[in-house]
Amino acid sequence: MKRKIYLLVGWLAWGHLWAGAFPLELIERFDGARVVAFVNENELAVTPEWQPFEQPPPLTLAAALDRLAAFVLARSENPKALRIQAVELRPVPQMKGRWHYLVRASTPAGMRFYAILMNGTVVPAVREPEPVK
Repeated sequence: MKRKIYLLVGWLAWGHLWAGAFPLELIERFDGARVVAFVNENELAVTPEWQPFEQPPPLTLAAALDRLAAFVLARSENPKALRIQAVELRPVPQMKGRWHYLVRASTPAGMRFYAILMNGTVVPAVREPEPVK
């Protein structure tokens, strides 16, 4: 009986944690690579909207790169080893008015990709392998 109660409590707690928090896939083509970032929809919903040609972006490129350096440092990595290869400003297809920076960087460990939301949240992205034909 105790085991059933523990399982029920665990199941309810897990359901509460994940309720409405399923990630949204940002799938991008970036320099010939398919890149995917998983962003919490709630996080994306609270990012500032941006309308090009009406005002400057809510997060400047310099501020975005500062957030990226802080993110890398928080993961006990050296941000000075990060070499930025390319940065693009992209709309989020699933949410009108929401934008993000997509960054490709090289490190001694290999190529890395990051999505930086307009509220400064940094989301690591992964490069999907090309399908075997």
